Amino acid sequence: MKKILVVALFLLSISQGTYAKEGMPQLNPEFWIAQIFWLIITFFLLFFLIQKFFTPKILFTIEQRKNLISNLIKDSEDYKNKISVLENEYNQIITQAKKQAIDESLLLKVELNKRINEKKKKLADQLNIETEKVEKEIDDFKKKTLDNLPEIAGNFSTEIIEKIIGAKPNASNLKAIISEITDQEKKSRYV
Repeated sequence: MKKILVVALFLLSISQGTYAKEGMPQLNPEFWIAQIFWLIITFFLLFFLIQKFFTPKILFTIEQRKNLISNLIKDSEDYKNKISVLENEYNQIITQAKKQAIDESLLLKVELNKRINEKKKKLADQLNIETEKVEKEIDDFKKKTLDNLPEIAGNFSTEIIEKIIGAKPNASNLKAIISEITDQEKKSRYV
């Protein structure tokens, strides 16, 4: 470093006359002391201004930014914790709602099955009553038909014999034959 400084001073001293004469007074060695003086004063003035005014403001801004960032980080952690608490509450509410829905659907299903069974029972009872009525009517109709069978068969047989033979058969013989057949039929059905 010293060698470079010595070389620079040597080069300046060699050419000092030429530069000063040509219009560059800052390279004239007679002005160097004044230039160095003002350079030192300017340097210390700038150093003082930077040290007393600019550096505290910059440090204050950096500190504020650091505090702001740390506050934002704390707030984000708080919000994260609040979100996790809310999420847990939300999950609990959903779980309770699902459980309640399942319970209510089971209750509704039981109630609906109960109503369906009641309606089935009523319909079955009505059906049994109607079936008994119809069976009774059928039995009554059978009895009436069996009681009237000799008369119906007699009339029918008389018409057929008349159409086939062309003459009217003996009514008493025909009734006797029909009553004998129906009596045998009644005995065989009820035995």
